Amino acid sequence: MKTKAQQINPHIHSILHDVGLLLHVPGVMAVASLPICLWFREYYVVWGFLITAISSLLIGQLLYRNFQVKGETQLRHAMIIAALSWAIIPFLGAIPFWVTASFFANAQTPVTIREFQDFWNALFEAVSGFTSAGLTVTLNESRLPHSLQWWRSFMQWIGGVGVIVLVLSVSEPNTDAYQLYSAEGRSKRIAATVSATVRRIWWIYLLYTGFSILLFRITGMPWWDAINHGLTGISTGGFSIQDDSIASYNSAVQLAVIVVMTLGAISFPIHYQFITQKRLSALWQDSQHKALWLLLALGSFVLLFENRWFFGSFIWIDSLFQWVSALGTCGFETADLGNWSSSAKLLLSLGMVVGGAAGSTVGGIKLNRLVSFGKAVVWHLQKVVLQPNQSMYYRVEGEIVTEAEASRTVEAATVLIVLWLSGITLGVVVLLHVAPGYSLIDVIFEAASALGSVGLSVGITHPDLHWLGKLTLILLMWIGRLEIVPVVVLFLSLFKLHRLKF
Repeated sequence: MKTKAQQINPHIHSILHDVGLLLHVPGVMAVASLPICLWFREYYVVWGFLITAISSLLIGQLLYRNFQVKGETQLRHAMIIAALSWAIIPFLGAIPFWVTASFFANAQTPVTIREFQDFWNALFEAVSGFTSAGLTVTLNESRLPHSLQWWRSFMQWIGGVGVIVLVLSVSEPNTDAYQLYSAEGRSKRIAATVSATVRRIWWIYLLYTGFSILLFRITGMPWWDAINHGLTGISTGGFSIQDDSIASYNSAVQLAVIVVMTLGAISFPIHYQFITQKRLSALWQDSQHKALWLLLALGSFVLLFENRWFFGSFIWIDSLFQWVSALGTCGFETADLGNWSSSAKLLLSLGMVVGGAAGSTVGGIKLNRLVSFGKAVVWHLQKVVLQPNQSMYYRVEGEIVTEAEASRTVEAATVLIVLWLSGITLGVVVLLHVAPGYSLIDVIFEAASALGSVGLSVGITHPDLHWLGKLTLILLMWIGRLEIVPVVVLFLSLFKLHRLKF
């Protein structure tokens, strides 16, 4: 008879094997970034990328080759793999920042680089990059070496579509592919298999990335700016290479960025239908995308009049831009949001919590869950007024489902919403203690931005923020990118390992 340890062992091996596979990603990214260092003759940054590549590939290979026992695949194993991988990868991504600042900085080196001598700052930037959150402790993005500007953009581009999606497109992990795909916050497939689905996601992503870069170049961005903002725009990441983000550019560029942020908020299955069927109506054929267009219009309208009330002017481009950036969880800015009214910040916070469509590159709760929650309210009210001789129907995406199926959908949405609000509450409590001088709405705004993987900031995120504040925001960005549940499963597994039966 097998002992408990023997029963657990195969599953731990399988988890570590797949974590090792995923840890190759930052190493390959670092190697791919070396030509940027050489092109701009920034040879001192090469060392950081080389150390990242060696560390990533060495650790990845050790885990991948030494743990190859396959256990029975379950969803919680996939969630643990996703949570562990997304926790470890940013440590590897932080190395180029920390090495460059710690070993190659001198008195003449810009302060914005020297700030990364504090590993908390380097880790914060890497977590924000890979989670495509966009909050930054970089003081002056324009004074970073080109190689580190690229690294920030590259992390967000990979993180936007997902490390697991990238690996599934080129390799076969031990764990069931669909469960890994689901663990990273996706569910719908656009092909018969997960492998075919992720490959289609990638060619759509590449197509829109190229379109974004060309659109930005045509409207007035220099090529380097267009490349970086193309990567961080379509990934709804929000890192910029300019100190004042998109405010540096003309109105045509800002309108182009609005288009790209909106594209990033639309799910890949809908993009696929639009591209293959060439039907514009595909962009609003399901409930969550109808909700997306409705909220984009309604939120912009409300924000316009709020700013008209507060500033005496509609500031229509800034109002439209910041609402799309908040709801699309992108994080680009054209205005100093710290000076906006409390009502405007609250509205933007709600947009950041909600997010765009599920199956896209956005963060937030996602519109499909908001729609499910709204339907639950409607169904409850219908039950109240239902006559004894009447039947109750539950319709989801045009199809009538059973009460049990409807209940499961609502339950899943409700649980996540409760977890999401709990996460923001805990974040707010900590930030109120470590970020004195900021109002409650400012702290709510920053916490919502971190948990929603957005990147809009009122100034709380700063290299001088207390380490506990940075840790809090890091944890919010991590759990927000994974939609909380995988992180909860990981912690339950760690704390109850002696009782957990894999």
